Amino acid sequence: MKPIVILGMHRSGTSATTRALGLLGASMGPLANMGKFWENEPMRRVNEDLLEALGGGWECPPLLSDGWVQSAQVRAFLPRARETLAVEFANAPVIVWKDPRTCITLPFWREVFDEEPVVVFIHRHPAEVAASLLARNHLARGHAFAVWERFNADALLNSVGLPTVAIGYEPLVEDPITTMNELAGSLSTWGIALPNDPATTDMELTPKRRHHQTDTADAFDDPIATESQRELFALLGELDGLSDEFALARPLPEPHPLSIELLALAAEARA
Repeated sequence: MKPIVILGMHRSGTSATTRALGLLGASMGPLANMGKFWENEPMRRVNEDLLEALGGGWECPPLLSDGWVQSAQVRAFLPRARETLAVEFANAPVIVWKDPRTCITLPFWREVFDEEPVVVFIHRHPAEVAASLLARNHLARGHAFAVWERFNADALLNSVGLPTVAIGYEPLVEDPITTMNELAGSLSTWGIALPNDPATTDMELTPKRRHHQTDTADAFDDPIATESQRELFALLGELDGLSDEFALARPLPEPHPLSIELLALAAEARA
């Protein structure tokens, strides 16, 4: 079983990418267990419960210390996670799974998978993500930027050393055939062959999916954005697609203390 793990912040195209790869032939698990956003629900519930046990949730990801995966609290989730994986994907040769929370929890899932995963990382302009989260979850812009920063930073850190493909949201929806052809070609270099051709498969990717669009795609100058968020945005813009062993071009910026405090307050509110 070769796992393809889709990483990316909420509202960044992870659902669309997962659905497209499923239509190209990767297993997403039983259709009856698909959530609204093409998340395998039993797998997602493991992620939700794990984050909650660690003191957070998707809108308030917990700060994790080095070695957190080896704690007894976390390792207690391993049998359930392994059983869920086996039940949901059985003997499928290639699986694709997305849950944005996995940006945070991927080190745990690497203990669950029999093989190291291939990462497909999707990133989107933070202003578009914030607009979408305001409409869907009523998240304030500063809160959305803080969550966007944490998810993307953790996705990058947790992908280090793994075969990784980085994709921007805009080309995914504006030129899906080219983008998915390139993705399928990247996967094939790692021995992952999908049976269906992107050129002749309706992958359900269209510009109509893009309900929120910024006028400054190459800039992030929102007045409430922190310097670290702007630096992370610039770093994401430099990602160049395929990497056999992903490595960071430079160290990630330290998040502003106000962002850390904001997420901590959100965790208290959740509790």
